Amino acid sequence: MHPVARTKWMLAALGVASALGATALGDERITVWGPPPKEKPHLTKGAEGFPPLPLPVVPQRRTEKKRPPAAPMLIANVGNFSFKGWQGSPGAVDHLLTSAKEQLKVWYGWEQLDIDELARKYASNVEVRTPVLYLCAYYPLELTDEQRAGLRSYVLGGGTLLINCCGRPDAYASTEAELAKAFPNCPLRPLPLDHAVYHARDDIEQVHYQAPSDNPLDKPSEQVAPPRLRAITLGTRAAAIVSLEDLASGWNEWAAPGVTRLSAADSTRLGLNLLTYVTAENRYAKFLARTREITGPSERPRTQLVFPQLIHDGNWNPNPSAVPYFLKELASNTSVAVRFERKTLALKDPALFEYPLLYMTGSWDPALSKEERALLHRYLTSGGTLLADAAAGSAEFDVAFRALCHELFPDTPLAPLPPDHPLFACFHKLDKLTLHSEEEPVAPAIEAVIVERRPVILYSRYGLCDGWAHEFNTYARCYTTEDALKLGTNLIVYVMQ
Repeated sequence: MHPVARTKWMLAALGVASALGATALGDERITVWGPPPKEKPHLTKGAEGFPPLPLPVVPQRRTEKKRPPAAPMLIANVGNFSFKGWQGSPGAVDHLLTSAKEQLKVWYGWEQLDIDELARKYASNVEVRTPVLYLCAYYPLELTDEQRAGLRSYVLGGGTLLINCCGRPDAYASTEAELAKAFPNCPLRPLPLDHAVYHARDDIEQVHYQAPSDNPLDKPSEQVAPPRLRAITLGTRAAAIVSLEDLASGWNEWAAPGVTRLSAADSTRLGLNLLTYVTAENRYAKFLARTREITGPSERPRTQLVFPQLIHDGNWNPNPSAVPYFLKELASNTSVAVRFERKTLALKDPALFEYPLLYMTGSWDPALSKEERALLHRYLTSGGTLLADAAAGSAEFDVAFRALCHELFPDTPLAPLPPDHPLFACFHKLDKLTLHSEEEPVAPAIEAVIVERRPVILYSRYGLCDGWAHEFNTYARCYTTEDALKLGTNLIVYVMQ
């Protein structure tokens, strides 16, 4: 056997023995998944190992290299969340950040964090600022109420939670249950293939899944399929990301048997995409963590515009600050009297027909029931108008909304308004608008369903609410703040004429 091949074989065998052979030593559980991280290089301190100079000789100027500055912390490898002594996969984190240093030319550090320490900090109102918490869930999650509350506070405060379930279905089932407790109104959903996580650095449309095997020396059978990450979405960012298939063994370039895993190359590509995505979204994540309230004057005219927002199951409120900021702009720059108290309602709300205008946005399929679709059709044919946009330009919402429009009005398609339509000149003159993701200005893109010469639905496939909120995610397909406010103003003025 070639010496290099023999070395790799021995390392693989030792790695498997360290991870899976714990039972032979009398332990029922392993404490680390995969090889440990590399030992940090030892730096010699100034004058270490040299005898003192005889006085009165003056020592020469020190010429040794200074200690390099510490890398900014990006990842905290969380331990002790399944049982005392569980340390996750620190070696995988170390290897991933080494790959980031080599391929992305950025230098980040990591730290070990006990989950009880995290819980204590948030119980004392101390924020953990490390952008990513990594949980290696080789065993099922068993969180206390305090630990769960700490993780929830961390994510709501702008952090990103990354959970690797190591290819173990029982670990994934417990992860799904724990996240449902921590975020009861936020479903864990598959990330669509056009999501920025899959395109932040490399375009990842297919990955190689390696099947479990009993012998680490066997070449694993592979299946090529789209990536299958799942996430809880806050705003329009993936805030808690979960992988059922193991990523850590790929980051370690370690052929872990017995679990379904991604190949080393695809694990690293996906890991670098995740790091790129999180760092790019850090500012937007912090923005979402802050609550904003805008109030109007104490004395108001009797007739005021109410801008109710529709509640549905497709992430109906991705930008909580959007509507208040938009109403402030509308009140400041037009003669429209605005009621600043936020109004939200469902289609089954009896008050629906009291409002001539209804606003709808979202990130995925609103999944309206048959009864809700019937109520919306009745509302629109009774004089109401629906103003809608796809938050961050979500393709998933766009497809679902177009299908909804076709179902509501099969004989009247959703069609683009021509550039000379009165809507684009009723208040602001809108010839060209700027998209956040494009360098060149584009013509305003508003589509409408027109029934008996009246627009009952006005729709933008590019995000309006993102620009209204004055902050949006890095990868959003939306209008800039200035142009989103102008277009929104024209839409309201046109509907009220």
